[in-house]
Amino acid sequence: MKIRIWGLIFLAFAAVLFGSCKALVDECETNNTGTFYIENASSSGKAYEIHIDGINYGIVGAGQTKEWDLAAGPHVVQILFADSDKTACSLSAPTVIKCKKTGLRCDA
Repeated sequence: MKIRIWGLIFLAFAAVLFGSCKALVDECETNNTGTFYIENASSSGKAYEIHIDGINYGIVGAGQTKEWDLAAGPHVVQILFADSDKTACSLSAPTVIKCKKTGLRCDA
């Protein structure tokens, strides 16, 4: 009897776990999005201001990595020093792949 109850609990848990994994995949499939990240590997300890397709996505501090869900396809990424608006890393045009993680590392 105990084995049957534990078996049912396990099956219920597995159904919930696998159901939520499928929901996450379906969301990026449905929305045609992928995850894009910026890693700030600055040797100078400076923060970067991130612009994607001309929109300010905020600041990534030294040693930090931030990520965003973006539409799949090419994007124009500009990484500036946050304190001066000068270019930290060269202009880039990465392609975000649906349901995958893509990113850039800047170490200026």
